[in-house]
Amino acid sequence: MKPSGLSVPVPTLFADDGALDTGKNAKFARTLSEAKVDHLFALGSLGEFPLVDDAERGRLLENVIESAVGPTDVWVGCGAPSTRRAVAYAEEAEGLGAAAVVAVPPYYLHPSLPAIERYYRAIRAAVSVPLLAYNIPSLVGYALPPALVHRLGQDGVVAGVKDTAGSIDSVAAFLSGAPSEFAVLPGDDALVAEAIRRGASGGVMGIANLVPRLCVELVRAARAGEASRASECQTLVNELVAVSHAAPFPSVDKFLAAELWGAEVGYRAPYDPLSPDEAAAVRARLDPLKPRLAPFLRK
Repeated sequence: MKPSGLSVPVPTLFADDGALDTGKNAKFARTLSEAKVDHLFALGSLGEFPLVDDAERGRLLENVIESAVGPTDVWVGCGAPSTRRAVAYAEEAEGLGAAAVVAVPPYYLHPSLPAIERYYRAIRAAVSVPLLAYNIPSLVGYALPPALVHRLGQDGVVAGVKDTAGSIDSVAAFLSGAPSEFAVLPGDDALVAEAIRRGASGGVMGIANLVPRLCVELVRAARAGEASRASECQTLVNELVAVSHAAPFPSVDKFLAAELWGAEVGYRAPYDPLSPDEAAAVRARLDPLKPRLAPFLRK
């Protein structure tokens, strides 16, 4: 089945001493599921995957997967600098019940295009669940060429791509000439309505951690062709994105989730809680939006 709908890249939550907090992660996942998001995306960028030890991954994934309720399923990030490690992460995720795996290409050192292709083919050979490529050049250090991703799609290696390159032109390049049933999912919140209008099958939205029902409604309206409603929701999402830019990522997303719906959050160094000045700057931008957000925050 073509990956579609709203996927939420969930944060990883820690105790006061920086230890993994399974209770907080379970409660957070359950709250998003109850808001009827389609997919939780664990161990993505917002999930601070480089901070989670290999020995912690299984416990975290079991926790999130068991806490998802209703039709909500769980995608798992499995990208790594080495093919061997990415394959091991993907196998573990599938074994624990992941519905799909999502892989950034090898980062820090930049492999050749044939090596990147072999990397994705190795992950595909190791698991039976859908595999999505993840294009995020600002953090990986290079962009995945659409031609390579499309070839992998034609061969049944990848089911789609999460594109977080920061431009609608990049999304359009992955849409143009894509194989049949190939999913393109923008990972930039501000592009979701326009990307769906152009043919994307959904979106991966970090803002959904803050106001999940707003993002559920945005994706629903955009996919239904309700342009006015989609635009209304997108405008509010874009204003929240601007609020989130007032403090460091990803800590600001945890702070905002706590502010808006009382999420129990927690941090691991070096991505520490906001300073008092940072928190004040975020609240100053957030407060004017609260009356318009209120309908989406009521249960």
